[in-house]
Amino acid sequence: MQRNKSQFTLKSYLDLVQLLKEYKGNHEENRVFALTQVKKELKLLFLWKEKNLYRVAGELDSSKYLHYLTLFTSLFGFTLLLLGFFTGSALLSYSGKEPVNVIYLLLVVVGLPLLSMGLSVLSMFTGNMGANFFNHLSPLYYLEKMINFLPFAKKIDFSTLPFSVTLSKWIFLQRLQLFSFLFALGLFVSLVLNVISKDIAFAWSSTLEVDPVAFQSLLSMLATPWQSFFPSAVPSVELVEVSHYFRLGEKLDANMIQNADKLGAWWKFLAMATLTYALFLRLLFWFWTYTGFQRQLKKEFLALVEVKQLLFEFNTPYVSTQAQSVEQHLDISEQELISTNSSFAMEYHAVLGWNYTESSLLLIKDCFTVGSTESYVLGGRNTFVEDQEIISTLKEKVLLYVKAWEPPTMDFMDCLDDILNKQELLAVDICPLGTASNNYVSQEHDLNVWLKKLEQVESSKLEVIDV
Repeated sequence: MQRNKSQFTLKSYLDLVQLLKEYKGNHEENRVFALTQVKKELKLLFLWKEKNLYRVAGELDSSKYLHYLTLFTSLFGFTLLLLGFFTGSALLSYSGKEPVNVIYLLLVVVGLPLLSMGLSVLSMFTGNMGANFFNHLSPLYYLEKMINFLPFAKKIDFSTLPFSVTLSKWIFLQRLQLFSFLFALGLFVSLVLNVISKDIAFAWSSTLEVDPVAFQSLLSMLATPWQSFFPSAVPSVELVEVSHYFRLGEKLDANMIQNADKLGAWWKFLAMATLTYALFLRLLFWFWTYTGFQRQLKKEFLALVEVKQLLFEFNTPYVSTQAQSVEQHLDISEQELISTNSSFAMEYHAVLGWNYTESSLLLIKDCFTVGSTESYVLGGRNTFVEDQEIISTLKEKVLLYVKAWEPPTMDFMDCLDDILNKQELLAVDICPLGTASNNYVSQEHDLNVWLKKLEQVESSKLEVIDV
């Protein structure tokens, strides 16, 4: 069973939608289920789904979709991790003849992530049409289409999946952040390994006329997140000036050769830029998209018409009384044996049901909202010993529900005598009920049969309630 914190998942959503297409239960069953579980309504929804999921015939849609999702994530996640590693190795390729251009690396570890995250933000806030346009600019969109051509993939018709356009957008954005993070991770690992294993000379070069001081100011602005605690990872003006590379023939500038030991200091800045913009910032975006996905998925759950009906049946009593008037007490002897105080009549130590099932007794208690500490079923499938054990626990005042259309039997009368003979009991109210379809209102002739029989019982504890 899924943990509470991860209830809103694609699997639970797909399973619930598929289940509700084949089975919804009825009001009586769903209300009984809710009464037997002391849970919040959303927790009830997932418990109901787990209990009834066996009713779905055939393979679950979630199984096929998660197979696709796992395959896609594993295959392309690993591919992008390797792609990031080899991209970093290519950018850091150093033969000793010319330095590694820092600007190329900055474009990949800072420029591309910021551009990608900018497009993600536009997708979030430009509606579904705008998101669809920006999605087509991402290679991930086309990679997803390729998975269906793999011969070992389970066949799944994506048009039948109950994903709205908005939910599909958040699923896509979440995957995009994950794969972009893996690509950047491969790039960072490549940078670290190359710096450890080789003596790389970094420099910067551009055909445009870029002033070293202005370039250093730009670098300092990019280094703002870490310059307070890692100042050595911020390129100085001196470093920027000595690493300015001009390609004249195939020889390095003499000034750069004299300062070769300083050119490797760029790796700290490049490593922190990769960690900050390509990894850490990407994680923040992933968390943002994950939160948006969870919020949208919850909306999709609660927007289902079948779910609204199910929650209504969880929270609504199966039947209700036709009138909210105070119950009428019919004394069975000439002398009034007990006060007809309505509030006192609604408070009992135990509510009993003769020849009822536990689920039926739950629905009756829910209908009349009678306050009680305990509830028990007597008669029916109970053995004599089981009934005696229940009777031994009774005290103070109890309410006993009986089926009005079933005349009192000797078994019932014997059980009633045992109850009345218990000294700890102060009062016993008997309530003959009609059928649930008639709101439990008993027929007059059925009630008269019970009154006539109960008049034979000589006990001041006994009283009859007519609903």
